[in-house]
Amino acid sequence: MHIHPFCKEAYWGDDLEFVAHSLLGDNKRGRRLMEKFFDVMRTKVSIKDYIEQMDKWGIDKAVIVSYNLTTAYSVCIVTNDDIANFVNQYPNRFIGYACVDIPAPDAMKQLEYAIESLDLKGVKVLPPGQKFDISDKKYDPLWKKMIDLNVPLWTHTAQLKSIINPITKYGHPLLVDELAIRHPELTIIMGHMGVPWMWEAWSVVERNPNVYVDISAYPKLYSWFPFDVFSKYNLEDRVLFASDHPLVHWNEIIPAVKELPISDEFKNKILYKNAFKLLKL
Repeated sequence: MHIHPFCKEAYWGDDLEFVAHSLLGDNKRGRRLMEKFFDVMRTKVSIKDYIEQMDKWGIDKAVIVSYNLTTAYSVCIVTNDDIANFVNQYPNRFIGYACVDIPAPDAMKQLEYAIESLDLKGVKVLPPGQKFDISDKKYDPLWKKMIDLNVPLWTHTAQLKSIINPITKYGHPLLVDELAIRHPELTIIMGHMGVPWMWEAWSVVERNPNVYVDISAYPKLYSWFPFDVFSKYNLEDRVLFASDHPLVHWNEIIPAVKELPISDEFKNKILYKNAFKLLKL
């Protein structure tokens, strides 16, 4: 439900050093590592390599997302147009979600263009990194437009440690609770298990039938995520597999899911059955 197609066919901006400095500031070691990682992805990895890795790991379909932090950090890596191009190349393998820069003055135009012109199937937002409060009523016209367009919203609900000075509290699942209550027709996917607020994430899912949670990015914390409570409260249908690949590689996260101490039926729901229904495949 969530991969980043960082590859040589995607947009990277004109200056990787600027991107790294914008995202990591004075963290020189972090900037060097980011520049090295991005340089490899930009010059040596193709979108075809993603398909080959999906074949290797048994992934039939993947939701690919763009990454737009233009207002907060002057950075955009992979555009919505890139996402549409990749979907057009591999329509049976990729499902495209647009990243809309919510604080931008033209956010509504971004949304309409991505869904109506590019035919993308959902929206991804990053409140801690884009620096906005998803519960703020001033953004309601965007969510109402998404309901009209019948597309789901994926939102980052977790800490954010890959960039400097995010507003961490904007990743709290309880902000999604307010949004879900006001807009019960909006399908919302909370990304990254709500780390470190995993019980709060469960609570939001338990009380709002329009909310799902994915288990991306933190396989090392699976033993603290209340899978058993999702089972006990008949919520197995609202947990989704996602990876955050290549930031967290499939070779780590897929074995971690398959080794979970839960029933095979629950694993199958997480790995494909729930997404099959949600994505209307």
